[in-house]
Formats: sequence, C-alpha cells, structure tokens
Amino acid sequence: MLTTLATLAPLLLFFMSVAAHSHIDYLIINGLVYGGFDPTGRTANPPSVVGWSTTVEDDGFVPPSNYSTPDIVCHRNGSPAKVHAPVKAGDKIHVQWNGWPESHRGPVMSYLAPCTAADGGCASVDKTKLSWTKIDNSAPALLNYTGGLPGLWATNVLIGSNNSWLVGIPEGLETGPYVLRHELLALHYAARPDGAQNYPQCLNLWVEGRDTGGVTSNSGGSNETVLGSKGIPAVGMYKANDPGVAIDIYAKTLTTYIVPGPTVVSGAQPVPMSMQVLSLPTAAGTPVVVVSGAKTLPFVMETGAMY
Repeated sequence: MLTTLATLAPLLLFFMSVAAHSHIDYLIINGLVYGGFDPTGRTANPPSVVGWSTTVEDDGFVPPSNYSTPDIVCHRNGSPAKVHAPVKAGDKIHVQWNGWPESHRGPVMSYLAPCTAADGGCASVDKTKLSWTKIDNSAPALLNYTGGLPGLWATNVLIGSNNSWLVGIPEGLETGPYVLRHELLALHYAARPDGAQNYPQCLNLWVEGRDTGGVTSNSGGSNETVLGSKGIPAVGMYKANDPGVAIDIYAKTLTTYIVPGPTVVSGAQPVPMSMQVLSLPTAAGTPVVVVSGAKTLPFVMETGAMY
C-alpha cells in the first residue's frame, strides 16, 4: 500500500534525528521508502522492515577485536529480515542513516552477497556462509586537508547529504535475493589499540536482473562476471593491523588512505562523491517475500500497522 508524502513526513522527520552513533533508518529506491531496523527501541520495528535486526541498543560499533567473530557480518547478533526491498539492476539505492557525528571520519563501504531463493530468499540465510563482494569503497575516502587536520573524508560527504549515501547496484546481476552490507568505519580513535569503530548494517534486496529470469545462487551465471567468481566471508575482510584500520588520522604526514578490505569488483557502479545527493521520498514502498524460485509476493501488513 502506498502512502502520500504528507503522511510520511512526520515519520521521516523522526528518522532524521541525530544520534551519538547511528543505524540505517530507511532506504529510498526510485522514490519509495523501505524501513530499516531501529535497535534503540525508540519506535516499533514492524515485520515489514528490510533491515536486519541487531542487539545494538546503544547504536554502537564493532571493534577490531571482533573482526574474526560473526558480529562483523551484520553487526552484533545480526538476524535476517523476513522481507526484501525490490530493486532493478543498475538502480541507485539511497541509504539513510539516522545521523552521523562529524568527528567520526572515515570511509563508506558497500558489499553484496547473493542468497538462494529456496530458503525464502535471504529471510533465513546463514550469515556466516554469505560470500561478500565489495561494490563501493568511497575512494578516495580521504579527500583533502581543507580546514586542517584530520581533513575531509567520505563521511563528511555523507553528512553533507543529510547523513545519506547513494549505492549503485551493478548492472548485469541475475534476478534473485541479495543482502546489501553497508558499512561506515570511524577512525577518530583508530590510533589507539582496538580503537577503530565499524558500523556494518545489512538489508535484504530482491534484484530484478538483466538476465532472462533465472535466479542466482552463490555462484554461476552472469554474477561470475559482475560480482566475481567468489566473494569472501565477512570474518576475512579486515585485520586489526591493516593500514586503513590502525591509523592516526591526525598525523601531519598522512596524505593518502588505503581503504581496508577487498578491492571493488570490476563492473561495479559506485556513485562518485560529486554525485552524492539527496533523494526525495514520494511514497512508502511495498517489500516482497520470496515464495519459491523466482516468484515473489507483496508483503501484506495487518490493518493499522506502521508500514
């Protein structure tokens, strides 16, 4: 069911409130809004949200000491959402955070992992078995030193776009269910042992691909061209001593920055810094549930529900 922008306005104003740390409030895809998960308990989290649930009531982070644990996959105790936001390959997704402190400077990163449609898409996927491919690393994440140290970073661009980021979904993906892993890395304490702060967030997508209707799995088909023949598990992405993790962003000698994790896959379509702009919502989107094979159905909420 679609809702007018006037009806959405009070909800979106609340979503945009600034927090000490942060989580993803919602996505906008072609003007349609899909809810994220609110771990703080300030609002109810209806079953129509596409964001994975977590137990991060303080909107907090994952430290480097947890890089080898499942917490780094989709945040602390991340659990799959039951519905998916529909999107077409080649579309741009507006990811809206509920706020971001100016001091928390660092890169913005995005990954995709395909699920199998046989298990309700990504609704019951085992997060430890997901293979991730990086589709955006906000390079160059360190822009310049205008205004003095620690300079301007990708997160400053995010803040300038009302705490939001545009993620390009690669063309050529096969039709099927995917998890989008969108992550901010705050480096303000990274010079200290275990001081970097990762904020990984996961959201379910149903991608209408450019193929002839086949459903993706974890390998095969055109995804071997678009996402690479094999992704990597999240527990293998970062190490505490990576140069982009153990770093003093206030050092006068810092002129470049190496974004941690894998390189962006060839064929990805990251949105350049200069094109990171606001998106305007027009209505509430209807998420879908995966029922079998390539078949999805609109998620139907009970009367009176929020979404």
